[in-house]
Amino acid sequence: MKNVPALSSPDSNSISRRDFVRTASVAATAVAAGVAFRPSVTRAAETGAAGALKPMIGFQAEVTYLLQYGIEKFLDDVQTRANVNALLLHSNLFEASWSGLDKAANPRGNFAAGHPQYYGNVGMKPQPLAAGDFNLPDAMEKITAQTRKRGIKVFSWVAEDNRAQPKIKGMDELYEIDLHGRRTEGHPGGPCLNNPYFRNLVSAQVEDYIRSYDVDGLQRGSERQGPFGNALGAWHHGAKSDPGRTSCFCSYCAAKAAKQGIDIERVKKAYLALEPYVRDGRAGKRPRDGYYVEFWRLLLRYPELLVWETFWSDSMREMQREFYAKAKSIRPSVEIGFHIWHNIAFNPMYRAEQDYQPYTEYSDFLKPVVYDNPAGERMTSLVDSLNQNIFGDLTKQQLLDFEYSVMDLKEKSYAEIVHGTSRPANGSGGRSYERFSADYVYRETKRAVEGVAGSKVRICPGLGIDVQDKNSTPESVREAVQAIFRAGGVGLVISTSHAAMRPENLSSVGATLRELKLA
Repeated sequence: MKNVPALSSPDSNSISRRDFVRTASVAATAVAAGVAFRPSVTRAAETGAAGALKPMIGFQAEVTYLLQYGIEKFLDDVQTRANVNALLLHSNLFEASWSGLDKAANPRGNFAAGHPQYYGNVGMKPQPLAAGDFNLPDAMEKITAQTRKRGIKVFSWVAEDNRAQPKIKGMDELYEIDLHGRRTEGHPGGPCLNNPYFRNLVSAQVEDYIRSYDVDGLQRGSERQGPFGNALGAWHHGAKSDPGRTSCFCSYCAAKAAKQGIDIERVKKAYLALEPYVRDGRAGKRPRDGYYVEFWRLLLRYPELLVWETFWSDSMREMQREFYAKAKSIRPSVEIGFHIWHNIAFNPMYRAEQDYQPYTEYSDFLKPVVYDNPAGERMTSLVDSLNQNIFGDLTKQQLLDFEYSVMDLKEKSYAEIVHGTSRPANGSGGRSYERFSADYVYRETKRAVEGVAGSKVRICPGLGIDVQDKNSTPESVREAVQAIFRAGGVGLVISTSHAAMRPENLSSVGATLRELKLA
């Protein structure tokens, strides 16, 4: 561990690839897309004998998993099979060492111990880890001792995902307030983006990790969206969402909105009108003039629906900018990236909000999720949800065709996906869904590359292997890796669970990189 210097109050708030010129088709794609080959930071270990720059081949991992599996054993496996040169270690904000933490409910622990001196005003009392807590004492020292001698970078992956709210005294006070005044307890809700204690917590964690540990960078991930999308269930697996649970309507949001001339009471009235529309759709009660017409009536009568969605989305952008600025103010060379939720490939509204261009102002790299193997199931589950409200007048196949048209995708039919013939999901004996093709991986990667063209931002997509549904194959992995680099990607992040990945699929990553002369 580094010596911790004097710190400021928490209340004040390279990654590249080898030259692809030798591969004419890939080079042509990269030039057309305007790919930047220069990294913001380059270490000697990142260059080959000829000085050509390596791509980042990252791997997402849990600290506790590495300790249980064996650090050297894990690194031997992922380096041998997949030429991994970066670890993205999960850093859940809600599993650090807090006073009152229910360890039984948080068995995985955190990236590392929190240092109390950094957390001045977060509404909770952090404390050092005790012996045996999460098996984490000295974990980072043990991990970095191995990664440094192997030339592997370490990133703290600061994520908000679908994990339940941890049982920590005071943590609930950071969470959003739903339409009916209740605290949210988990996905699709989460900590309020405008809650000052949450913002202080994020800022403090950034400072803690950069000053306390020898990290090469941070990646922030937030698998959340705004109140409008949440009320409609507009995400994969959102078909059973409760529109009354959409958020946030807390006092912090209301005060900020008032300064922008937004009346929170009119906003609530709009969402209270949307709630029965969604509930009736879930119950199969079709509006007199159809789902789509009634949806537009709601938008025309209650423009606050979109006003509040934009307010939430803008608040997320503010936090992202603060995250970047805080990190760079402490160590300018630290690399900052953002994980882009898979919903960007399915929900057109979310895609509109997640325009890549603004990221060029406050990021060094982006990891858009392009998991091919669960994409079919996730897309059809979104269809199942929106077929109950906005697009309830269409058949599921018609809605899927619409999705393919507006999202610029060309994949299998609804029936082919949901009645897939691949091996059973997770070995359970249940039905397995058909995966999306490598063409999907190519299109999504290329769209991201074009979205940041002309900037320093590098695109390192998330490569899914046996995610959720074990239908990956060595050939599908090979085609996906090829598609990423053919589209102009400059690296990739292997996702998401090492324990779930079959060895032959992980080995296909390394074999393909060698085939492309990238390893």
